[in-house]
Amino acid sequence: MLCLLIVSGTPAHAEEPGLFKQIGTKFVRGVANITTGWAEIPKQVYLVGKNEGWVAGVFRGPFDGIGMFFARTVAGAYEILTFPVPVPSRYQPMVQPEYVWEPEPSAPSAASSSGAEKTAQVPSQ
Repeated sequence: MLCLLIVSGTPAHAEEPGLFKQIGTKFVRGVANITTGWAEIPKQVYLVGKNEGWVAGVFRGPFDGIGMFFARTVAGAYEILTFPVPVPSRYQPMVQPEYVWEPEPSAPSAASSSGAEKTAQVPSQ
């Protein structure tokens, strides 16, 4: 009986922030994304240049940045307009990364996946 009381006494929502904090976070994220969406242009120039070469960064980076600028700004406006409503579910961000100054989510590297494919292949005779 004592074990049941101890287990049931732990809060079930300890891992998830409170409702008012989630609502406030969504509103602040929306304001931040509207005001800093322009920073996507130099960020994308840098990212494309770093990943694909600086010529591609100079010529294609601004177009990627303008696209992300519109995406982040529209997402920010949507989050401000709908901040009290849990859309998307549980007040999740509309764009990744959540803010322009955060690093991009890492994708699985091609080298590690090709290495796994090479070890799985059986030589033909």
